[in-house]
Amino acid sequence: MQLHAVQVPVSAPVLVECIFWPEDDAWKGASQELSLSVHGSNFEETKRNMEAALQIYIQSVLHNHKTRQRKRD
Repeated sequence: MQLHAVQVPVSAPVLVECIFWPEDDAWKGASQELSLSVHGSNFEETKRNMEAALQIYIQSVLHNHKTRQRKRD
């Protein structure tokens, strides 16, 4: 029997400390350690916006890491 490798995406939650606060009839959020900020019309929307911004940020870091690795090879 021949073994086959399988490549599949895996999602891993990463906890990032964020702060959220109401301001001018809206909500704002920030991750100070990653220099990200978001806003929304309510807390739930602002939290979703932060989750999306974190996902984009992490994907960008991984993409840049892969690009640098390819240039070294």
